[in-house]
Amino acid sequence: MCKRASRVSLGALVVWSACGPAPAPERAAPAAAPEGAASPADARRCKPAPGTTGSPSTIEEAVALANGLPFPVTAECFIEALDRPLRIEATSSRESLQRAEGERSPRVFIWGADSLVISVVLDGPARDLIEFGHFVGPRRTIKGELEFPLTAPVSTAAALDRVRNPEYPRITRCFVCHDREEDEPGVPGGRSSLALRPRASTLVDVATLRAELERCDAGTEPARCRWLAALFTHGPVERRAFDADLPVF
Repeated sequence: MCKRASRVSLGALVVWSACGPAPAPERAAPAAAPEGAASPADARRCKPAPGTTGSPSTIEEAVALANGLPFPVTAECFIEALDRPLRIEATSSRESLQRAEGERSPRVFIWGADSLVISVVLDGPARDLIEFGHFVGPRRTIKGELEFPLTAPVSTAAALDRVRNPEYPRITRCFVCHDREEDEPGVPGGRSSLALRPRASTLVDVATLRAELERCDAGTEPARCRWLAALFTHGPVERRAFDADLPVF
């Protein structure tokens, strides 16, 4: 994350005797479904396309998820498509290029899988950006970013390139605050650096953030209300804290 300058399938059960397989027991035919009944369906407009996952573990999987959604893809659509329960940690800290706008509109870190943290803000100039931190060790992450809406498929390379420092392209914009940056040979174009966690005094609990959805006025803050709805109206949301051993920002 950049601060400022920043799966028993039920197969056929075969019972073997000394002379070979015994015949399978007869089973009653399944009861017919009531006429007109339908299987439960995922009502989300934005959901993972076949071959993609709603729990991405790498930046590459996150990009594939985004590319499989209906274009144009908004940042809120991407978050809607993530698997539930959604595991988050929110901070009111303004110490970032992707900065919070206070407790009512915090920066929200979302865990796709234990190896990928996704960050968004609900309001302000960075609300159409999604940042990614792919853990390649207990304390190091590769950083990437996508700008939304997407009107066409993008590449993983583009997500990695977006965090490069335009003046010094061999390093990223995260370099100033995330120390010990270096190339990651296993991820072409990727650079890793130390991961950080939000300071405890800046944390916003899940209940407080959910209450913001209940009081959000779509007439005056439509974009912020859409963000809150993307987080809270598609299934459970729970807290997922960062590793306490990580340094704070």
